[in-house]
Amino acid sequence: MRFYEFKTQKPLTPDQARIKALKDQAKRARDAIKAERARQKIRAAQATLSTTESMSTTYRAQHKSKNAYSAWVTVGTYGSFNSALSAVLQKKKQGSIAVQILDSKMMVVYSA
Repeated sequence: MRFYEFKTQKPLTPDQARIKALKDQAKRARDAIKAERARQKIRAAQATLSTTESMSTTYRAQHKSKNAYSAWVTVGTYGSFNSALSAVLQKKKQGSIAVQILDSKMMVVYSA
């Protein structure tokens, strides 16, 4: 830009300065409201995520050792599917007739 393209600004009158200050204050308040709403959305999403994680699934490993008509015997309760799978496969290797893994809703997720 060239020097003659710049416009000089006159100082604001007290009334104009007050109006400008109020407009600036309103803009800062709008920005603060937007930021607070975003923080509340993030906090709500984090709370939902933490409750979802706290309802983590547990797995119950069971086996039948003698015959197919005997009752299911619980091997243990595990926090992960892989741990439960390892336990039932070990029981199967030891000679169990049947093995199964139930999730926390008592649905069969693995059976052999």
